[in-house]
Amino acid sequence: MDLKDPKVQKILLGGLIFFLIVYFWYARIYSKNARAIDLRQTEYETILTDLKNVEMKAKSFENLKAEYEKLLKRYQEVEQLLPEEKQIPLLLTQMHFAAQSSQAGITQIVPSGVLPVDFYNASSFDVEISGSYHDFGKLVSNVANFPFLANVSQVVLTGIPQGIEVPGSEDNTVTALFKLTTYWVQEGQRLKRVEF
Repeated sequence: MDLKDPKVQKILLGGLIFFLIVYFWYARIYSKNARAIDLRQTEYETILTDLKNVEMKAKSFENLKAEYEKLLKRYQEVEQLLPEEKQIPLLLTQMHFAAQSSQAGITQIVPSGVLPVDFYNASSFDVEISGSYHDFGKLVSNVANFPFLANVSQVVLTGIPQGIEVPGSEDNTVTALFKLTTYWVQEGQRLKRVEF
């Protein structure tokens, strides 16, 4: 390479001018704006992260809202089984129909008190019936189909001796004593729908 050659000198001079232009551009323009670009890049990444967090929360909120609606629907189905107040006339009417359809004779129904439990009350009745074993089974089946919750517990079946007749039916072979429990929601304990 000959430095005295005008072509080589032009190439070197062009390279030097190009280097000086790049140096001044980097020193004067790019380095000043590089800090601003870095700040903007950091701000952009922060906003992007916040946006993704909001999207995740929105999806989570929609899922929670859908789950709330499903649980509220299930609660409303169960709520129909728990009356808002003690409904003794309805219980007596249902027991009368259950006894008629099962052909069991109700000897007595004695209230045995109210017991508060969590958000509901339980009301118990001592019930005595007479009839055949199958009549008792039909009666308990009918109690299970009441339009409200009713449980039969503490069942005591006693066979009637053959020589003794119970008035009302010749098919009476057993006497059943059991506790019938119904439930109702305590005042002010019903859930209210939450609006979003």
